[in-house]
Amino acid sequence: MAALRAVYLDFSDPPSHRVWHWLSLLPERHTVELRPYSLDTEPGETEPGEPAAGRNPWDRTTPSWSVELLALGELARETGRGAHERFVDAAFAAVHESRPDLSSMEGWLEICAHAGLDLQAYVADSDRWRAEVGLWHQEAEDELGITGVPSLLFDNDQTLFVRIDQRIADATSARRLLADLSDLAAQPVEEVRRTD
Repeated sequence: MAALRAVYLDFSDPPSHRVWHWLSLLPERHTVELRPYSLDTEPGETEPGEPAAGRNPWDRTTPSWSVELLALGELARETGRGAHERFVDAAFAAVHESRPDLSSMEGWLEICAHAGLDLQAYVADSDRWRAEVGLWHQEAEDELGITGVPSLLFDNDQTLFVRIDQRIADATSARRLLADLSDLAAQPVEEVRRTD
């Protein structure tokens, strides 16, 4: 059985929120690396007649709260595992449950306060934190073939793109799902879909 090493998530993505909730029911939560992958792109300039090209999310010229949250998560990662997990909890809760105004500094302050982060430390070096998001994102695409979230990375460098359609209710169900996904990651399978 392959061990789960990392999870690629985007705070704006409801399926990522469900995967984070599932992971929170597992003891592995504290050993699985949480990595950013941005679904937010900005149209790039193209020559007439060419298809529109997407600009890398971290190189946006217009503000994006979802990219900023991922970048704040990188500050939290550097602060320590506990701060990072608290930040991820607070960010998902803010986006999908309490819904503060995330287009303003006040919304970010609320999330940072939950994780014990200093927002001024982020503001002073925000380009660095956005660049960190970019590095994780490019590594996911170039080295692992990841093109969306939520994606799981197992210790055999196998990845699974997973969509959980409802919240996992308890730790027993969460463990069973992890065992099934670990077994699946070891198989030569590209895609599995359950239909009702």
